[in-house]
Amino acid sequence: MCGRYTLTRQDGVVEEMQAILSVSAAHGAWWRPRFNIAPTQPAPVVVARDGVRSLELYRWGLVPPWVVHPEPGGKRAPLMINARVETVLQKPVFRGAFERHRCLVPADGFFEWTHAGKATPQPRYFRPVPRRVVAFAGICTRAEDLYSFAILTGPANALVAAVHDRMPIVLDPSTYGAWLDPALDSDGALALLTVPPIDDWQAAYVSTAVNAAAHDEPALIEPIAPPVVPPPKQGSLF
Repeated sequence: MCGRYTLTRQDGVVEEMQAILSVSAAHGAWWRPRFNIAPTQPAPVVVARDGVRSLELYRWGLVPPWVVHPEPGGKRAPLMINARVETVLQKPVFRGAFERHRCLVPADGFFEWTHAGKATPQPRYFRPVPRRVVAFAGICTRAEDLYSFAILTGPANALVAAVHDRMPIVLDPSTYGAWLDPALDSDGALALLTVPPIDDWQAAYVSTAVNAAAHDEPALIEPIAPPVVPPPKQGSLF
């Protein structure tokens, strides 16, 4: 899965995404570098609406239109931050968005965690080298005043597989326009979703401060030394 990611360069969003935008990117005052984007928070996405592609702010966590305004005390909106590529067309909540409302999710890295017993989960930060903005494959919904999105995930490549068996799907820049095109059918869209190469990505251990969504500062993506794992205790023979 993908539970946290980063978008640290404002200039990178414009440089990398401007080629596929037909209007100026309206990043404006609401945009700021993000070092720990977490579910339910607003984040930039590139969407196509009425033939115009633009950079807008959506909530991370796809909310189905039928639960945008639940009754008081009733069912809460589910938190659907990821959609598995293998089943995206099998679930009604994802299928409609995949067929008609695909988006690009600008990012320049993401986190995954190593779990060892009762120890605090240890995050690792995955990013392209040199640092640049990429686009995760996303789907979105627009229901009244709530605009939300989810990130598509697929099998992990060899770099990420050491930590987790899934990862966000990183689109090739040559596919950005096709991915946003509502005329592209589901089969054509699925064909764009391949396991990304690892040649120009790296992974590094980072501070466990990432684990708290309230933390959002540059120090979160600074590499640290690999944590020392104590050897297992040897049982007594007597």
